[in-house]
Amino acid sequence: MKSNNLKIYCITHKYFSFLKKMNLQIIVGGAHYKKNIFPKNWLLDNKNKNISKKNFNFGTLTSIYWIWKNELKKYNKSDWVGICHYRRFWLKEKHNKKINFNNLKKNLLNTIPKNFKYDAIVVSPQNLTGYKTSKILKKGGKNLIKNPLILFNKKLHTINLHFDMFHIYDGLKKASNLMKKNEKQKFLTYINSETEYYPFSIFILKKSKFEKLCNDTFRWIFKCENLFNKEILKGYGQIRIFDFLAERYFSFWIKQNTSHKILPVIYIDPKNYKHNKII
Repeated sequence: MKSNNLKIYCITHKYFSFLKKMNLQIIVGGAHYKKNIFPKNWLLDNKNKNISKKNFNFGTLTSIYWIWKNELKKYNKSDWVGICHYRRFWLKEKHNKKINFNNLKKNLLNTIPKNFKYDAIVVSPQNLTGYKTSKILKKGGKNLIKNPLILFNKKLHTINLHFDMFHIYDGLKKASNLMKKNEKQKFLTYINSETEYYPFSIFILKKSKFEKLCNDTFRWIFKCENLFNKEILKGYGQIRIFDFLAERYFSFWIKQNTSHKILPVIYIDPKNYKHNKII
């Protein structure tokens, strides 16, 4: 690839006809379990070196792993590699304010600006301080016993509290025990003090950063597999536990190891082309 070039991989779990029109490399996650016939130029995460069989609990991670192990060798150090999803797409910084499926393609981010001073691009952070009291009472019982002030102090609505409420109580804390000591302390400080994070496991990184992120993430995530009994995980928030662990780790790692810039992402419901929102 030419210097400063950009390649964005779009992860999907099923066929959507509009994806064929996008100037993106489509990769099918969980292809091990798919009987569909996909376009020949779409990548399947069950080919070559893969963990496609883990998709039920790993979600998007099986595709990110596949890209890391099978695609990165194509690129130069100065190239950029990005991740998006079939519902969330990276936009140019200066884009049309009214985007639909007719003009989406020409508004997609397709190059890194010259003299770009950063080595990572992230989506707008998700703020976690908007819980209603009823939601905390319903899902945060154990946290309330420890610290009733979470009902009144939004600064306590941290990444860790969010994970406890919507995924597995103490899940992040237990998983952090599998990190190296120095990283563990930084991670615990991060999840217990920050009230926002970069969501959706989408990002754009220089090749060298992408490679290092994947190496650090999967080394930790594979250790985490022994922490949680997959047989008793219930509901989407628990069944995809490793995907959600990685989502928080990606955000932590990018903040710790990169200079990064927020660029716009559009959410589009592929089943309802009129339902879209720029985030």
